[in-house]
Amino acid sequence: MPDFKFNMDFVPVPKDFIEHVMPSSNASYVMVYIYVLMLATTGKSMGTADIAKKLGLIESDVINAIKYWNDKGMMSGTGETVIIKHSSDEEISPETNRKTIEDISDIISGNKALSDLCLISQEILGKTLGNNDIETLYWFYDELGFSPEVITMLLEYCVSLGKRNMKYIEKVALTWHENNITTMDEAQAYITNAASRKDYISVLRKLFGINERNLSKTEKLYLESWRDQLKMSTDMVGLAYDYCVLAVGKLSFPYMNTILKRWAEQGIKTIPEAEKDHNNFKQQSSNSEIGTETQGISEIEQRFMDSYDSE
Repeated sequence: MPDFKFNMDFVPVPKDFIEHVMPSSNASYVMVYIYVLMLATTGKSMGTADIAKKLGLIESDVINAIKYWNDKGMMSGTGETVIIKHSSDEEISPETNRKTIEDISDIISGNKALSDLCLISQEILGKTLGNNDIETLYWFYDELGFSPEVITMLLEYCVSLGKRNMKYIEKVALTWHENNITTMDEAQAYITNAASRKDYISVLRKLFGINERNLSKTEKLYLESWRDQLKMSTDMVGLAYDYCVLAVGKLSFPYMNTILKRWAEQGIKTIPEAEKDHNNFKQQSSNSEIGTETQGISEIEQRFMDSYDSE
């Protein structure tokens, strides 16, 4: 007799959830709920930090989603293990790394450095800390391994950018953690470099006459690569821009990138060296049927430039 098997490769979302619960729920919370159902269907367990990474959220969003569905009666459990259920009684246990506010309050009250951090944080943020704020600050300390001094620098940096929202601060904290920033020196180096990059981009945006709009992701990557990889000053980029406009009559990031890459490959780092290279290139071009400012670039990059310039 043939052996028939049913391969369940879908997630059984309850009809009542789709019709009555989902429309009025936060989109991020819905994402968490459906992802957890998928984990339940496959019998897997995953921590909230990993769930957040998979969904492109911050961990506090996942924590808040769990609390939300708990209030809705669609899951049960407290403390570090939460059981989330749906109509077919399948379960999943996301293991949270965060302690309860009661646990955190006890720890902070017995740790002067953390107590002082809470007081300083209130001054920096200009508000009284709520339970969620305190939980997040402690998470920086306990989970990310930041010292109170580094956390203070983190808060001051974000406030200097006009950002006081704890969700934004958490995103920056995760960026620091991913870049292995754990000491005050490392944090200061990051802040200094970020400020320098911002100034670099600001100067070039003004030079290109594009202050009134946001940069596209590709444009920003070009600017950052000219600074960080090619080590080109704003003056050098400005000269490449001048040559670009003379050649094609408008701003072209791929065209400029070709010029700057050639200069970097040839070790050209100063304006006199670049001008000499340009004059030599013009002289060679006058004796060549193919002579162009972008002679020698790959076929693929040439097609990219042509398609960009035709826009």
